[in-house]
Amino acid sequence: MKKLVFFFLVVFAATSFAQDSTGTTGFSLTLTVKNISSDEGKISVALCNSSENYTDNEKPFIGKIVEIKDGIAVIVYENIPAGEYGVKLYHDEDGNGKLNTNFLGIPSEDYAFSNNAKGSFGPASWEDAKFSVDGNTEISIDLN
Repeated sequence: MKKLVFFFLVVFAATSFAQDSTGTTGFSLTLTVKNISSDEGKISVALCNSSENYTDNEKPFIGKIVEIKDGIAVIVYENIPAGEYGVKLYHDEDGNGKLNTNFLGIPSEDYAFSNNAKGSFGPASWEDAKFSVDGNTEISIDLN
């Protein structure tokens, strides 16, 4: 019985810390993108919560398109459940809604991944890009 009571106390404590001032559960995630070469266009961001939607370019957990000011873009996600996430983003400088590539398929617009992870002959892996959210979290990504 003591173990059961302890379990519920731990669960209650964990869920009470995950509540924001409006009473909803989840955390805030603030993503700052730095070193953007120009304020032209927008930053297109895919927040992914699994390796499956990280590799699927059509269905992220949450997709956002944000403005750039003075070479920086700030994206705030509210009520994000605790868990593992990965971010992939690109600078849609010409505003056409897609990552432009050259005739070899190499991106001609800047892109980046969480943890400033790098890919070789493709995007950074989920394992390299993933990070944990278990409280209000701030991350920074350098676009280069």
